[in-house]
Amino acid sequence: MALSGCGQICKWIVILFNILFSLLGLGLLAGALYLRLSADIPGELQTNHFIFMLGLCIAIAVVILITAVVGDCGSWSENKSTLSVYCSLLFLLAAASAIGGGVAFVNNKEFSSHVAEFYATIYAQYLIKGDIIRAFLLKLFHNAFDCCGLGGTMQTIMGITNICPQQTSILGIPISTSSSCLSLITSGLQASSVLTFFLVIAGILIVVTVCAGFICQQLSRPVPTSPPYIPLSTSTCSPSSFTICSTVPSFSPPSYTSVAE
Repeated sequence: MALSGCGQICKWIVILFNILFSLLGLGLLAGALYLRLSADIPGELQTNHFIFMLGLCIAIAVVILITAVVGDCGSWSENKSTLSVYCSLLFLLAAASAIGGGVAFVNNKEFSSHVAEFYATIYAQYLIKGDIIRAFLLKLFHNAFDCCGLGGTMQTIMGITNICPQQTSILGIPISTSSSCLSLITSGLQASSVLTFFLVIAGILIVVTVCAGFICQQLSRPVPTSPPYIPLSTSTCSPSSFTICSTVPSFSPPSYTSVAE
């Protein structure tokens, strides 16, 4: 059944969201696999904590990709069953995001220390590899917390001021003026900010779930059927006749019989 105007709007919202969702999943999966499988990294930098974080990212990326594929298939084909599965997956992701935000809010110090440890591992690996992927991840941290590695002139000695947000130049030599990231990450991740981040993600997922549910509701409406045509009378006119036909039966006068006296 064709969707109404609001149904079409919800359909394109779901399709656009799934495109962005799939790109996010692909980027997360590719980055996590690269960090996990990249060579020339000493064993002491492949910590259990680092491997666990990458495994978690890979699992989340796979779930995101599966959800996006199911949503695209259901919205394009307007299949009610597929959209129902998609709504269930989105609801589970939204619930997981809200629960994760609550857990991070309650254990904010432990959550901050995990993020700081993950950053320290990436930073130490970048000092060895100097690759683009790790530089990109470090820039995300640096721009978010306005920091850089160990901070101060240590970045100049290590020669990695190109990824620091704050730097100056003395005699043509770039010198980092950013603060250390480890302390800022530990103290800068406020519990309220972490909870807000997870709740915003859950809210976006709920909005898309509502749109997909509205499409399902539109597809569940009964298809209107036209009433069957019932002829009022039988016409004996031929199609080629130009005579106006009447559906009223012809009138015949009553017959009179004479009674013998």
